[in-house]
Amino acid sequence: MATHKQDPLPTVPMGRREAGKAAKRARILDAAERRLRTQGYDQMTMAEVANDADVAIGTVFSYAATKAELLMMVTAQRWSGSVPKALAEHANEDPALAIRALLQPIADTAKLEPQTCAAIARELLFGTDGPHQREVVDLVAELETAIVAIIEQDGPSPRAPAAARLVVSGGLMEVNRGRTGRATMDDLEARLTDMITIVLSGTGF
Repeated sequence: MATHKQDPLPTVPMGRREAGKAAKRARILDAAERRLRTQGYDQMTMAEVANDADVAIGTVFSYAATKAELLMMVTAQRWSGSVPKALAEHANEDPALAIRALLQPIADTAKLEPQTCAAIARELLFGTDGPHQREVVDLVAELETAIVAIIEQDGPSPRAPAAARLVVSGGLMEVNRGRTGRATMDDLEARLTDMITIVLSGTGF
């Protein structure tokens, strides 16, 4: 006797309200991303982002309460997934090179958008707490955890967490030095490499 094969359950489509909110969020992110790339953080305004995204300015504020939060919203999207990608691509490299690869998103932003990168560093070091800022802080914590894993690949090291914090906070401070005019972004990658080498020497590498 033939049996009837049960049809798969249909997927539940996203509701119109949810789809509309997701579309607006995507347009706001795209608009802010373009403004940051072409103008830099200081020149970008929330009104311009709203106009580019074809939404009311109040809608932009409903997704990011401040301009700094909008910056963090874009940064979270940019950096999301960068740590697993770097770990997979540089798994068998020298520890210093592997850690340097983990910091590449910061270096790339500093090279292409020095003003924006300095603003990101400032917000992470001295900014006001907010949901998008916390997203980026969580990504930084993920970065520190990955650095600890690299340092401890040959065995536990009690200094590894402190070394990871020094590398990340030191990298952000180096970017912030560029903002204050005490250094240039041109040699940031070399400064990051030197810093990583010095920190690793204190952990036994």
